[in-house]
Amino acid sequence: VPAEAVAGLFEPFRRLARDRTSQGGGAGLGLAIARSITQAHDGIIAARPAEHGGLRVDVQLPAVT
Repeated sequence: VPAEAVAGLFEPFRRLARDRTSQGGGAGLGLAIARSITQAHDGIIAARPAEHGGLRVDVQLPAVT
């Protein structure tokens, strides 16, 4: 995943070009839904290109007290 494309992948229905993905399915909603859920729980979600291709997504949620 090109670094300049990462932020846009959190937008609904946004996907990389078909030649950049290994699967043809999906609607481009996964990261948008993950962001909404994470924010609803006062968490943080971030993504960056993985070292050997793909995307690394990190989610931090607050501890339950």
